Amino acid sequence: MRQRLNTFQNLILPAILNSYSVIFFFNNSFMAAVLMLVTFFNFYAGLSGLIAVIITVLIANSLGFDKSQLKRGLFSFNALLTGVGMGTFFDPGLVFFALLALAALLTLILSVTLGNWLNKYGLPVLSLPFVFTFWFIILPSADFENLGLTQRNIYWMNEMYSMGGSKLLNFFQSLNSLPVHNLVDIYFRSMSSIFFQDNLITGILIVIALLISSRITFSLTIVGFLSAYLFAQFSGSGTASINYYNIGANYIMVAIAVGGFFIIPSRYSFYWTILLVPLTTLVLLFFSKLFDFVHLPVFSLPFSFVVILFVYFMQMRTKITKLFLTPVQYYSPEINLYSFNNNKDRNTQFLYFPLYMPFWGKWTISQGHNGDYTHKGDWGNAFDFVINDEYHKTYKSNGMLCEDYYCYNKPVLAPADGFVEEIIDHIDDNEIGKVNTINNWGNTIIIRHLNGLYTQMSHLKKGTFKFTKGEFVKRGDLVAQCGNSGRSPEPHLHFQVQVSPLLGSKTLDYPFGYYLESTSAEFKLSQFIKPEINNCVAGIIDNMSMKNAFEFLPNSTMEFSYRNEKEIETTEHWEAFTDAYNNKYLYCKETESTAYYINNGLMFYFTTFYGDKNSLLYYFYMSAYKVFLGDIDKLVVTDAMPLNIIQKKKISNYIHDFIAPFYNYIRVNYSIMSTNNSNDLLSTDLKLESKIDVSVFGKTKNESISVITLKENEIIEFTYNNDKTKIKATCINS
Repeated sequence: MRQRLNTFQNLILPAILNSYSVIFFFNNSFMAAVLMLVTFFNFYAGLSGLIAVIITVLIANSLGFDKSQLKRGLFSFNALLTGVGMGTFFDPGLVFFALLALAALLTLILSVTLGNWLNKYGLPVLSLPFVFTFWFIILPSADFENLGLTQRNIYWMNEMYSMGGSKLLNFFQSLNSLPVHNLVDIYFRSMSSIFFQDNLITGILIVIALLISSRITFSLTIVGFLSAYLFAQFSGSGTASINYYNIGANYIMVAIAVGGFFIIPSRYSFYWTILLVPLTTLVLLFFSKLFDFVHLPVFSLPFSFVVILFVYFMQMRTKITKLFLTPVQYYSPEINLYSFNNNKDRNTQFLYFPLYMPFWGKWTISQGHNGDYTHKGDWGNAFDFVINDEYHKTYKSNGMLCEDYYCYNKPVLAPADGFVEEIIDHIDDNEIGKVNTINNWGNTIIIRHLNGLYTQMSHLKKGTFKFTKGEFVKRGDLVAQCGNSGRSPEPHLHFQVQVSPLLGSKTLDYPFGYYLESTSAEFKLSQFIKPEINNCVAGIIDNMSMKNAFEFLPNSTMEFSYRNEKEIETTEHWEAFTDAYNNKYLYCKETESTAYYINNGLMFYFTTFYGDKNSLLYYFYMSAYKVFLGDIDKLVVTDAMPLNIIQKKKISNYIHDFIAPFYNYIRVNYSIMSTNNSNDLLSTDLKLESKIDVSVFGKTKNESISVITLKENEIIEFTYNNDKTKIKATCINS
C-alpha cells in the first residue's frame, strides 16, 4: 500500500499535472492547475481531457515505459488535447467514452512510436499524435450512429447555467464582455483557442499564469500574436479574424517553441520568431486548402511542421553562432537562458581534454604562439619555457655552460595521462649559442592522450628518459629532464599539441587546463586559456586532504545534523550516486533533492540542483559551488552563477527576466578561498570561505557567506549565512 501511495505521489500525480503544463513547455504545478481549471469551463471537454490523461498515464506506467518522460507528461499531453477536443465536439455517452479510451491508447502508441523515431534525429514529436488521432476519430465519426456532434459550444450559456445557476452565468457573462480593445480581445481569445475555446476569461487566466510562470514566454506570446495579426492585415489573408484554429493554436505556439524553448532565448530567437510566424501562415493556408478536400481541420499541424522543420534546419549548421539549440532542457526559458550563459565559460573543460603544465615550480614563457623566432606557420601553436631569476635572467654566472641555466636538468612531467608514442634519445646538448639544425627537435617525447590528441616536448637531455616507447604515463610523472639539444641556442623546454604522432607535426591551437599565473608574489588561477609571452606560470600540486574530502564514493552516505529556521533539530542523509550517463550526484532522501557535480581531480563544482531550496543540500550546493583542489593557501577562485539559483526571486529579478534575452544587468558572482588553519604545511585542518554577491548595474550586494571546515580528509561542518538564513551543519557520519 505504501509503495502504491509513493508511486502515485512521485510519478502518477506529477505525470497528470505535467500533461497540462507541458503543452506550454513547462513542468510547473501552478501552470498545470490553471490549465486544468480552464479546460473545465467546458465541463465535458475538461472531464474528457482528464480521463484521457489518466488512462494514458496508467497504461504507460503499467507497460514500463520510461518513467522520467512519463513524469514530465511527454507521453500524455497529446491525450489531453485529444480528450479536450473530443469533449468539445461530441456529446458524452457510452460510445463516446469507449472511443475516448481507444483514442487515449492511440495517442500513447503514436507518442512513443513517433517520438522514438524523431528523437533519433534530435527532434520533438510535439502535437503530431493528437492531430493524427483526432483525424482517425473525426473522419469516420459519421459512421457511429450513437456518437453525436454537440451543440454545447453554441449554447454555452445553458451549459454554464446548469453548472452554477444564474449567479455563475451572470459572473461569466460580465467577465466575457469586458470592455477591452479589439486587438487585446483577439489576443486573449486566441490563447483560449489552444483548448478549443473562444473565451475571454480562459485567455486572461492563461496569460496571467504564463506571466507568473515565465516572463519570456509571456513576451513571446505577444510577439507571436502581433506578428501573425499584422501579417494577416498586411497580406489580407483573413487569418486576423477570431479564428482560433489559426492565430491561437499555431502562431502563438510557434513563437513559444522557437523563441524560448528549443532555442536559447536571445534577440536573435525573437527575430526568428517574427520571421517564422508569417511563414507559418503560408504553411497553415496550404494545409487548410489541402485538407479541405477530405474535410479535415489542420488543428496544430502547421505549428508542429514548422517547429520540427526549423529545429532540424538548425541542427544542420556546420558553424553555430547567434542561435543556439537548448543543450539541457529545464522546461523554463529563464533557466535555460541563465544556465546556458553561465555554462558557456564555466564548462569549457567539456570542449577540451585537460592538459597541465609539464613541470614543477615557476617557469616563464620565452616564446608563445606565433612567436618571433621559430613558432611560425604550421608550427606556430607552441610554447617555449625557461626559468628566470629575480633579475629576469635565465642563467647564473656568465651563462657559458648549460649548467648555468636555471631550467637545465629540471624535471619534465607528463602533462596528462597517456601512452608514450615516440622517444628520440641520442642527440647531445649544444654548446651555448650553437644550434643543431640537422636534428631540429632534439631529444623528444611524444605522448598520445586521445586518438588525434598528442603532446610533444623537445630539446630534452640525452639519457634522462624514465619511460620507453609504448609505456603508460600518468599526469605528473617525471618523463625526462630539460636539456639543450636540437635547434636550441640555450636550455629551454619546447611544448606543443598536435594531431599526429609524427615528430614535428602540425600544431594545434590548444589551451592548458588549469595552471597558476603570477606577476608578483601572488598567484591567480587560470583555466583553459593560453598563457602569453613573458607570463610566469606554475603547475598545480594536488591537495590530498581536499581531494579526499570532496571525493564522494558511489553509494556512500553522509549524514548531517543541523537546526533549521524554526530551531528544530533536523538530520539529512546525502547519498552519492552515478547515473547511466556517468554523471555524479548527491541525493537527499528527506527532501528529495538532487545536486549534480563534477570532480575532475583538480576542481570540484556543482552543475545543477533540483529540489527543495530550503534543504541543507541546497545550502551546501551554494557553499561549495566551485572548489579548487590544489595546494595553494589563500588562493581565491571565482565563478559566475545563474540568476535562477538564488533562493527567492525579487521584483527586480522578474523585471530582469523580460530584458534578459537582450541584455543582462544582474550578475551573480561566487568566490571561495582555502586557508590552512595551522602553520604545518602537511596539516589537514583546512577552512574554505565562500561568498556570493549580486551585482545590479555594477552595484554589488552580498547575498551569502559560507564556511566549510575540513579535518582528517573529511568535511566536518559548514555554515551558511544570509540575511534570512543562518545554518550550522555538523557531519555526524560519513
